[in-house]
Amino acid sequence: MSATHAPSLRAAAREFAHADDRRAWVEVSFTFALYLAGLITAIAAIGTWWVMVPAIVLASGSGLRLYMIQHDCLHGSFFSSRRVNDIIGTLLSPIAMTPYRATRHIHNLHHTHVSDLDRRDTFEIKVMTVDEWHAASPLKRLGYRLYRSPVTLILVGPFLLYTVFRRLPLYGLRVGWWDLVLHNAMIAAILLAIWSVAGWPGLAVWLAIVYVATPFGSLIPYVVHNFENINWGTKPELDFETAALEGSAVLDWGPFFDLAMLNIGYHDLHHLNAKIPGYRLKEAHEALEARGLLRSEKITFLDGLRCLRWKLYDEAGGRMVSFADVAPRPMVAAE
Repeated sequence: MSATHAPSLRAAAREFAHADDRRAWVEVSFTFALYLAGLITAIAAIGTWWVMVPAIVLASGSGLRLYMIQHDCLHGSFFSSRRVNDIIGTLLSPIAMTPYRATRHIHNLHHTHVSDLDRRDTFEIKVMTVDEWHAASPLKRLGYRLYRSPVTLILVGPFLLYTVFRRLPLYGLRVGWWDLVLHNAMIAAILLAIWSVAGWPGLAVWLAIVYVATPFGSLIPYVVHNFENINWGTKPELDFETAALEGSAVLDWGPFFDLAMLNIGYHDLHHLNAKIPGYRLKEAHEALEARGLLRSEKITFLDGLRCLRWKLYDEAGGRMVSFADVAPRPMVAAE
């Protein structure tokens, strides 16, 4: 599984939990430049598909990387100054397509209650247990089947989430409506600027950039928290270290993925210590592995796609299972 619960693991991880401001500014500046280059090139090349499509992919990938940078800012880990983290995280929100303070609120809850069956309301993807499946009505089962479909979770749902539902998340009202207003105003300003230059075709390019990013971006949190051997439990038996390390996996998708997505694939260590900035996460993970302090569940890209078949958590077996793995509920014999 994911960890050797050595007493020194958390202390060793803290060695890497400090920001490098110079590195942070280089990362955010370079990534934003790539995003801007992709966006401008795609709009300028409308109708020239062999230029426009690669530019859309570039803008989608770099936009997703800016999302990862905003994610680090949420944790106060990207820059050494909390104020700078908050400013940059807010300014990146119209590209990340998620309001900063509202997202920080719900994401901190996710980290606090990761892998806790009693707090699945803080989880990014709804998970039903086998026992709950057996007890569910046919209509509820149908709804869950439709929800857990790859079409819903990967191809359609994330795009609707970020283009529609993240415009006014109800939990965002708990942290201040002004953050939501500012976030939406910045998106509106970007869209107005694009429309004034390129009209509706320009807005279509922007939507394409967002859409290309959402399926891949949604696959990442799905796989790191929906692999077969994940450990779901309840507190107090489920301690923080077990939840972090056995409730998250590592995405072994290659060095280009690590670079492009700011090492977000080293997710078990990220949950153990979210103060480790993404640009130091791979270095930290490899160092802790070399010391024998960390052993992770590593998932290749193809294995990650196969994770889409896991739908229910089997508490008795301690693993995720498919619908096909679940035996029909036994019928009660009539008296």
